[in-house]
Amino acid sequence: SLWDDRGAGEGPVWVRIDREAQLISVFRGPDEIGTAVILYGAPSKPTPAGSYPVLAKMRDHRSSLYDAEMPYTLRLTGDGVSIHAASVREGRATHGCIGVPEDFAKRLFEHVKVGDPVVIV
Repeated sequence: SLWDDRGAGEGPVWVRIDREAQLISVFRGPDEIGTAVILYGAPSKPTPAGSYPVLAKMRDHRSSLYDAEMPYTLRLTGDGVSIHAASVREGRATHGCIGVPEDFAKRLFEHVKVGDPVVIV
């Protein structure tokens, strides 16, 4: 993952998730300030496309449904689709969430506010 906001313009923060490319990109105004490889939903529990505001931030969240640690959670939907830290490696998938490397998740958590938009394509 990469994060570099030196020289980035001012403006709103927004996030773009590209399921096909398996990438998350974070923008401040027109400038990309971070990118990382992601995990996303398995075919049986896909990650939904669309535009979502960040509904809530939870630093030390645990999924009650899947009994799984979900550090640095950014909740996107009422039914639990979130961006969170995960072990991102080949052959892994999520139950519809977007998993990102923990160092990236921490930075993202620090920069994104409730209400900031996330676009999933």
